[in-house]
Amino acid sequence: MADVSSLAVFVDFENLALGARDMKAGKFDIQLVLKRLLEKGRIVFKRSYCDWSNYREYVKEFHANGVEMIDIPQSRMSGKNSADIHMVVDAIDLCYAKQHIDIFALLSGDSDFSPLVSKLKENNKRVIGCGVKSSTSDLLIANCD
Repeated sequence: MADVSSLAVFVDFENLALGARDMKAGKFDIQLVLKRLLEKGRIVFKRSYCDWSNYREYVKEFHANGVEMIDIPQSRMSGKNSADIHMVVDAIDLCYAKQHIDIFALLSGDSDFSPLVSKLKENNKRVIGCGVKSSTSDLLIANCD
């Protein structure tokens, strides 16, 4: 049997949900994305980050697809949340702790993840970027494999 790549999937869910809404593409469907990623190898890790109180209608679907949902409530002071930094810390931790993971799939269109992409590639990991076409940064696209 040929070696099959192992994938870790990290989802910046708010970025994707807002992008899908803005392009009037209907409801974001995680199952379609995961099905497509399975063409690249075996998915061994799935985690999604956002303030889930704002996206309750997606919780059942993510749970049904085995995606661990990390709830990052918005800060009352800034109105922003810290989902991005949590995602970066977890991805770097996984990169060093689980050497068998070959591919990191980052589901986001946010250019802020470009340094993460560079660090993962520096550690000999392939990086797949997935985002909503109309709201994905050109910098992120250029940086991913």
